[in-house]
Amino acid sequence: MKKLVGLLVISTSLLAGCGEEKQDVVNLSYVDAHWTVSKYSLEQPVVLESAGETLAACTGDLTTELKGDLTVFDTVVASRHPMTDTGWEYGFKAVTYIQGDENYAMCRDMASPHYSVEMVDAFPEFVDLTAGHSIRHYPSVRPADEAARLAVQNADELTEAGNEIEPFPDTVMAFSPAIHGEIELTVGDRPSQFPLFAFEPMMADVEDVKLAIGYDSRDAKPYVLLLLADLYVSVSPLHTINDPTKEEPTYDDLVVKRLPLDTELVPNKTYPLYEFSYTRDGEAVTETASITYRAAKLLSTDERKTLETHPNEEYMPIVTGPLVYLHQEPFDNESTVSYPAVLRAAGNEMDDLIQAIDSAEPTKRVGDQGDYPLLTIVDGLKGQEFKVTYKQRSKKLDIYVTDQSTEETYKLTSEGAETFLSYFPDLKKKPKN
Repeated sequence: MKKLVGLLVISTSLLAGCGEEKQDVVNLSYVDAHWTVSKYSLEQPVVLESAGETLAACTGDLTTELKGDLTVFDTVVASRHPMTDTGWEYGFKAVTYIQGDENYAMCRDMASPHYSVEMVDAFPEFVDLTAGHSIRHYPSVRPADEAARLAVQNADELTEAGNEIEPFPDTVMAFSPAIHGEIELTVGDRPSQFPLFAFEPMMADVEDVKLAIGYDSRDAKPYVLLLLADLYVSVSPLHTINDPTKEEPTYDDLVVKRLPLDTELVPNKTYPLYEFSYTRDGEAVTETASITYRAAKLLSTDERKTLETHPNEEYMPIVTGPLVYLHQEPFDNESTVSYPAVLRAAGNEMDDLIQAIDSAEPTKRVGDQGDYPLLTIVDGLKGQEFKVTYKQRSKKLDIYVTDQSTEETYKLTSEGAETFLSYFPDLKKKPKN
């Protein structure tokens, strides 16, 4: 994205030095037609028509601290359905609006699992300021009430999908959510392979998350039980071995005792939560299971800029350069298109193709519709759409592009047209009659 922007700036500067400044042909923006945008609050999701305000959030200077008492309002999620069968065009961005000492937009997208936060002067008009929920900076933990213990003990999920899990009713603990972060569990000196659960801004309306330990005597292994919204219990094995060549240890005759704990969890501090007593290889073993709260990292402005060209590939693989397509029908948000209905520009470097399009000259003329009358550029969260027409001459093919947002038409130079065709070798040069 950064390389493309730099290329366009150089092109504009050179032309401006020769006289009248040339208007950019390639002018990427947030294309509403590419995105589905939904606002989430207590009610059913509300579809928003415009994507720009959501996609532009957290693109300016960032802050790495949320100050003051926090109130969470709406979360807006923008998603771009894959346009082709490669899936490379898929995109999403989630923005939560939060009020503290300042107004904040808290964002996450495909470039990193970490949040970015931007201070804003005011919230967008679509944010419902009458439906906010208070949330803490840090979570707290306490023993759950009798109703929660009964809900876990009687959960259908304990005996579904072949399960025969017996919960330890006294182990049910209630966690009040934090604005972000994760809870880790360590048994003895063995940390769990995955966090017990993660806190998200959207959890502000969730009163508590309940945690308990269960046991299946058939495989002699403990299970993590999470009661969500007091309605559903998730069941997952407690994995503490990260080496795939080693087997998980067994816990014969396991008994789990809850230890006294009723407090706010300070980041990076370890708190004893349970005592595990069991038999292994004929020996009695007693271990302490502890929890640690890890506050989530907030990205700095420099880190955010680095991710624009070097995203976290381990989190979610994405294409960092522009994607350019010729296609027969408009893309939509429900289906994908495959070859030959769509042609992807050949190669990995699109600089020459973008330059060829951006160097086109304004014209009032248009050509004839060919087999591929549409051109779409996708770069990061932005894009641009053109109509393409062609005029076959005796020794060359004239190519015209019309920006669908401005209805301005441009003719590629002879050199630009040759470059364009080199990126689309399958393009039929002869227009339809």
